Amino acid sequence: MHGKNKIICIAGKNECAIKCLDFIIKKNKNYKILALPNKSDNGIDKWQKSFKKFALKKNIKITKLKDLYKLKNLYFFSLEYEEILKTNKFKSQNLFNIHFSLLPKYRGCHTNYFQLANGEKKSGVTLHKIDEGIDTGEIIDKIKFNIPINITAYENYLKLMTKSVILFRKNINKILNDNYISKKQNTRNGSYFNRKSVNYNKLTHFKFIKNNIATHNKIRALIFQPFQLPVYNGNKIIKSIFKNKKIKLKFL
Repeated sequence: MHGKNKIICIAGKNECAIKCLDFIIKKNKNYKILALPNKSDNGIDKWQKSFKKFALKKNIKITKLKDLYKLKNLYFFSLEYEEILKTNKFKSQNLFNIHFSLLPKYRGCHTNYFQLANGEKKSGVTLHKIDEGIDTGEIIDKIKFNIPINITAYENYLKLMTKSVILFRKNINKILNDNYISKKQNTRNGSYFNRKSVNYNKLTHFKFIKNNIATHNKIRALIFQPFQLPVYNGNKIIKSIFKNKKIKLKFL
């Protein structure tokens, strides 16, 4: 299939979707390019720039999900796209996602929160094919990195976005040339969490603080200032530092 016949759709939000779309625009001018923002994207920049606004500025056509189903020559890339895809509706099988964990661990939602709350020492992003399950498709590639003991959820999310763009750039040509290798997941060795598995409003208020690593991990996993901050004695926490088996808190 010639490049000019291939259609690339970048779907999702935030810096990761924007940078991947920009990369495709600059490097692959022979392809037809589409953008599929999340429904919540109203075209206004917030704590992250609007993917929809960026696409429109670059004269990239904004598409609808239902219009992608009929495209046989579609290459679809999800970067924080929030809707679960029904793969049986697509004529194309070239559907890919970059997930913010080291699959098969932490499939589904709240991946960043659970990795920090559980005290994981490693995080990463996984490029995989999209199948009928949730983050269960065959794995193409991963990027792994260390989680520093005092990093917050917000800081780790920014790192996940940066690594996702690197992973996309590393693999995009192989995928477009149908020259990649994928490996089936063993989901029995993994974990899954749905959207309802975390209620941040109930978790953010701490009545007392124990000087242990488990409490520290719970606190830093909630530090995501654009959405919420943990609270102790009526004060919002912006940083938890664990050193010499003690917690030192920094407040807003």
